[in-house]
Amino acid sequence: MHSLDWQVKTQRAYAKIYEGNCLEILPTIPSESVDLIFADPPYGLAKKRGMGWKFSKHITLQEGWDFFSKKELFSFNCVWMQECYRILKFGGSLFLCGSFHNLYQLGYIIQHASDLKINNSIVWFKPNAQPNISCRMFTESCEHLIWAAKNGNGQRWTFNYEDTKNLIEDQLNPKGKQTRNVWSIPLTPKKEKWAGEHPTQKPEELLRRIILACTKEGETVLDPFVGSGTTSAVAMRMGRNSIGIEKEKKYLKILKKRLTPEQKTLQEAEVEFVS
Repeated sequence: MHSLDWQVKTQRAYAKIYEGNCLEILPTIPSESVDLIFADPPYGLAKKRGMGWKFSKHITLQEGWDFFSKKELFSFNCVWMQECYRILKFGGSLFLCGSFHNLYQLGYIIQHASDLKINNSIVWFKPNAQPNISCRMFTESCEHLIWAAKNGNGQRWTFNYEDTKNLIEDQLNPKGKQTRNVWSIPLTPKKEKWAGEHPTQKPEELLRRIILACTKEGETVLDPFVGSGTTSAVAMRMGRNSIGIEKEKKYLKILKKRLTPEQKTLQEAEVEFVS
């Protein structure tokens, strides 16, 4: 198995981090070994000169890890998704996060190249979404998630129904009522970016809802594109083990800082840090 780069342990959970390309590391992870996979894969949006704003000098979408031709992106997605299917336990869940740029392709792969069952599509509504970049289309104010489950061997997916009713609340979902598949969650606040900037850092509340709904304490969450470490940080706080893969060193520095034992986010005793 690929050597472990570092990990953080608490009395309740561990977070393992692998540095490298997920296409190389995923094949080393044992089959049917994780309970939940959350993936926020490349969208294939980046441009060599970036993307400019109509009324600003600000340039965005220049990240090298997001450069793909259409053919390259499809091939890349087929490979890592097939590995994730192998690694996921029967009864486990896969959540894919994206936009219209890549999510239809991911859904196509699920329906044609695996035995995963799509349970829901979830709309993540951003009440404070960024303004329109090109001014040539409707303002994008949401991202989408596909929730699929791996059924078989007499196992069905986990769904903590009562927890979703009582522990999820926003302007669209009153506490105590059935949680809808439209979630109102603001963009990642500055207080969650204290360890450094990442262009696509997801808000902790998004991961909290996913982990809350589909796992139990002591189970394991995998994120093949862990980025700044939101999945790892939230999973550990909730008593879930996690495995993260990231190839960009600049983001690993952010991730490591977020998981450092001294930080307030863990609130745990007897933490062991292994490098």
